[in-house]
Amino acid sequence: MVAKRNEATHPSPKRDVPITPKEGANPKFPNFTPMFKFAYHIIVLIFKALFNLKSSAAETVSIIGQYENKYQGVFEKAAIQKAARFQGVQQVFINDTFANLIGRNTNSFERNANKLYFILTGVYDDIIDQNLLSTNELDELFANPYNNHQQLFEARVLVDVHLQLLNRANNPMEYLTVVNNIHQAQKDSIKQINQAISQEEILDITSRKGGYSLLMCRHYINLPNSKELDDCWYQLGAVIQFTNDLFDIYKDLKENISTYPNTSKNVFEIKDCYDNLVKELKAAIQSIPFEQNKKDALLIKLSFIPAFGYLAIDNLIQLVNKDGYLPDLNTIERKDLIIDMEKNINRIKLIRTAYSISKSN
Repeated sequence: MVAKRNEATHPSPKRDVPITPKEGANPKFPNFTPMFKFAYHIIVLIFKALFNLKSSAAETVSIIGQYENKYQGVFEKAAIQKAARFQGVQQVFINDTFANLIGRNTNSFERNANKLYFILTGVYDDIIDQNLLSTNELDELFANPYNNHQQLFEARVLVDVHLQLLNRANNPMEYLTVVNNIHQAQKDSIKQINQAISQEEILDITSRKGGYSLLMCRHYINLPNSKELDDCWYQLGAVIQFTNDLFDIYKDLKENISTYPNTSKNVFEIKDCYDNLVKELKAAIQSIPFEQNKKDALLIKLSFIPAFGYLAIDNLIQLVNKDGYLPDLNTIERKDLIIDMEKNINRIKLIRTAYSISKSN
């Protein structure tokens, strides 16, 4: 089962006003086939990415440089490149896609918040991964950010960016609840390192880490107040986190991190679990209070995200032994556990899988 948000700790906002006209309005593509609609939306996304990713990455690097000057520190080059690259991908393929539901792209204020979010998560991950602060010290930073006495470069940046994003959130109290939930999920994920942990618990942590992380971003974008939209962002985040785990099997094994994909002996159990996550996401999309043609467009634009996961699962299926089980993945070479997206055959598989996802109920 996919982890659900605890309504006691994360109350969902009530929808204030109708979001769109009632269903029944003329669809945007009344006579076009599913293939045409899929191709149209994907081509638009690709061109948007081509025209925006490079400049967006440069702007992110510039903002990071300002923080380095402000607090007299230096970020690792790899961390800078990661933040610069992935903020642009999320901006085009997720943030703008949700903003399209209300007939626009995200504005400059919202795009800047997205860059700050990736700086925040990058600094937070560095603090966790390098044990720069204890759990209690991190708890104190989030509980009392205005009284931060840490002189550590990463801590000062973390607090600065956190407060900026808090001020940008449409509903600060609900946003803080989400932040606390992702912080708790991150603390719980310590159990995944060198410890015996059930797959049910791994899945719960995975869903909460991914779900609440993406739900943070929803609060920086001026979208209608809707529980259904919250659920959609959360379920998408859970799919993204599981997909990351599928692609990071080799790396996670080397770091002794237990994930759902690298602890299961049956690849079809992995697929069933992933199927359920994708099913929950598609159900969440169908539940948002928008016209059907807009929901269809949203699913098309998001379909590449779960498609990546299925590509990784297909790769694992090739490793199944004659008894139908996965071998010890620690014995498998890196080249057999990674998916080379530079290969045209993998790109074609990705497109076909995304199309299949976009047109299925």
